[in-house]
Amino acid sequence: MTKVILNKNKVLKNEYFFVDNLTNLTKSNSENLIVTLSQWLDNKNTLSKKKNIGIKLNSDESLSLIKEEISFFKIIQFNFLTFKDGRPFSEAKKLRVELQYTGEVRASGYILPDQYIFLLRCGFNSVEIESEKKKFWLECLKMDTGLYYQP
Repeated sequence: MTKVILNKNKVLKNEYFFVDNLTNLTKSNSENLIVTLSQWLDNKNTLSKKKNIGIKLNSDESLSLIKEEISFFKIIQFNFLTFKDGRPFSEAKKLRVELQYTGEVRASGYILPDQYIFLLRCGFNSVEIESEKKKFWLECLKMDTGLYYQP
């Protein structure tokens, strides 16, 4: 299925190439790469030479492993392993408030359209979704009245 990126109410093409296997690194024409946490930890020297690099963290992986290198990444993508796992919400808030991260924070994986508003409120800029579902996601965003239930 084709994926698109939603940035608030804008539909964008994904500018980043996800490197699922480091052998694909040499095959990629893209300068904008996203690597996994284990790829980063195992290959920092090689990967740190890339200009626009991002990292994909699964919801069970901690920011603490890359805390000192946060500013290096142009994008941090949190992959929700299940829609019941809310840890990336807290991690995104920590990125913005405590670590003062100003780059893009993206959500992917098992996320629900009705979570979109809350993702944005916690500091996410964008979500990666199936292109066929973008209309429904945008409709959910329009339903946001701006009211907060918690202080």
